[in-house]
Amino acid sequence: MKLLEYQGKELFAENGIPVPRGMVVTSALEAEEAAAQLGENIVLKAQVPVGGRGKAGGIKFVDNLQYIRSEAEKLFHLDIEEFSVEKLLIEEKIDITKEIYMGLVVDIDTGDIVFLFSPEGGMNIEQVAESKPEQVFRLIVDPLEPPPLYQLRHFIRQGGFQGKILEELTKIASKLLHIFLKYDLLTGEINPLVILPDNRIIALDAKVEVDDNALFRQKFEKKFWEERDLLEKEARDIGVTYIKLNGSIGVIGSGAGLAMATMDMLEDMGFPPANFLETGGGITEDLMYNALKLVCKNGQVTGVVINIYGGVNPIEKGAKGIVRFVRERESPPIVVKALGNKQEECWEILKEGGITVITSVKTEDAVESIINLINSSNEKTKIVGEGVI
Repeated sequence: MKLLEYQGKELFAENGIPVPRGMVVTSALEAEEAAAQLGENIVLKAQVPVGGRGKAGGIKFVDNLQYIRSEAEKLFHLDIEEFSVEKLLIEEKIDITKEIYMGLVVDIDTGDIVFLFSPEGGMNIEQVAESKPEQVFRLIVDPLEPPPLYQLRHFIRQGGFQGKILEELTKIASKLLHIFLKYDLLTGEINPLVILPDNRIIALDAKVEVDDNALFRQKFEKKFWEERDLLEKEARDIGVTYIKLNGSIGVIGSGAGLAMATMDMLEDMGFPPANFLETGGGITEDLMYNALKLVCKNGQVTGVVINIYGGVNPIEKGAKGIVRFVRERESPPIVVKALGNKQEECWEILKEGGITVITSVKTEDAVESIINLINSSNEKTKIVGEGVI
């Protein structure tokens, strides 16, 4: 669950991290009224749950109130990576002496919580790590025994800070760590965290992502966040876990392990997966139909491999959903590996529907089959294109 910038800043402010004076508006008229309260030098920021707003024209600096309404109108008519702009954050313009990066993330490879700090803020931390690796400092955080203030002070001191600035940065680091752990975050970043000419320190941006698995405990109100991806929103609505990736073969698994094993094999064979989708154990006809529809909405998908296993729950109903999808919609090549409860009934339904079925226990067989089908389909397309019958 990814919060918008203004929502992340609300969370920061509630927990003692200073942020600029600002107001959220939903119309150009409201923007004009808000700017009148904030002063002449204003920043208009489009609120969308993706990065790259600046390059897309989603941030405007305005130093004359008579232009506020027209600039706000332009922003409200923008689409940024398929997200329409429904809200603007109107903030006072800040004079900056120094930009800093401060953030906590979960390392997806190790599961560790990593505190990152760099005196080189204002750009992507990966860019800093590549160009100036010596300027990115890391601290592994034990959530059961978080680092005390003195350890955080030593960590921040590596950036060359001292005196009052060091103390203020240490306090903000401690508060950011508290927020990260309290609200079950996956990401909590301030980039840039800025030092002002009077040595005050303010979070100029906020990137906050909450672990979906903790939402029942955190109880964030739905109005307090926006979906980061339209397909992921649809997945939430139909009751599956979906993550869009950059490959071309759709993957559907009835468990996270099955899905990830399939994805790894596709990657190893040079066919990166287009997504991760995990249905859970309760597979129904409608669930499988909707899962396939979701996967195929990604225009990059050239084929789909489905890897399902029936334990307590039978799987033949899922087969009906697959066949219904193929009959009702234009479908890419599909291969189904299905084992478990009522597998014979499942196989029969799929075969009658013209679906390629894998009855062995090897996921490799399913992966090789979908690749062969795609290659065969591509070859036929090439022959037709060359005018050979």
